[in-house]
Amino acid sequence: MLLRGCTPEVAANDRLTRRSQNRYTGFAMKHTPRPRPRKIASRDTAESKLAKVAYEHLQEQLWSGHLTAGEKLSEARLAAELGMSRTPVREAIRRMEVEGMVTQVASSGTYVTVPDRSEIVEAYEVRMAIENFAVRKATRRMKPAQVVELQKLCDQMREAIRAFRKSKKSVMTGESLRRYLNADLGFHLLLLKTADNRRALTIFGDVNLRSAIFGCRSHQRDLHHVAWVWLLHARVARAVRRRDADAAARWLEAHMQASMNAALEAYDARRGRQEPPPGTPAPKLTEAMTALIAELRAPVH
Repeated sequence: MLLRGCTPEVAANDRLTRRSQNRYTGFAMKHTPRPRPRKIASRDTAESKLAKVAYEHLQEQLWSGHLTAGEKLSEARLAAELGMSRTPVREAIRRMEVEGMVTQVASSGTYVTVPDRSEIVEAYEVRMAIENFAVRKATRRMKPAQVVELQKLCDQMREAIRAFRKSKKSVMTGESLRRYLNADLGFHLLLLKTADNRRALTIFGDVNLRSAIFGCRSHQRDLHHVAWVWLLHARVARAVRRRDADAAARWLEAHMQASMNAALEAYDARRGRQEPPPGTPAPKLTEAMTALIAELRAPVH
């Protein structure tokens, strides 16, 4: 079909311009467009996934205490442990550095951050603010079954304390400590989850990781300390059951303040105390902490 005003000769010339003429044979050849290259997953994407794996591995090492404040990181060792090159490990370490978990020292290497007193105070102040918001919201939102679950976690703390008392040890350790910490963390997580604010949960996880790095959890838990902590949890649970948000926030803040004071005392004491020798087995993660790590990694729906 010819366009209006278009002669046959013009149309023929137009068709010819759509062809390329072979300079060797002189024959006109139909122009065939080049096929588009197939999309192949970029190397950057694969390395980013490996960097995420390396980052999560470093987080777990910090959570569990296998990496402690002041310890030097080895890219080569971490890469060998994970079965990958040093590039994604280096990227994961850079991310940790941005988050303040590790520190680069010129002409020396990368080290797990050693905090000062002010950083411990800041971490607890952030946690106080987050949990004060969470407990107030949770007190209004909690369903009867969740109130029962909160009390059950509080009772599990008490049972762990009873087992510790029967052992006649001066400091809580072993299975009773694991059960106590698991119930303690579960108590706080239930409040945060009921508040239904994922950002608050993420910040809570970050602050707890910093506490793990700073060694705040290593203070000596004698019978007086754990009994006092349980009592404060019990008062929070009672206030929640009564739907008294002000009382719940007040008792939770008292608990946080007591925990911060204990962490600072432990920090001051450690400054003049020799650290455990290399190779000392690190405590295992509690079930609640493992669940928290998994939840923070899960995509937001």
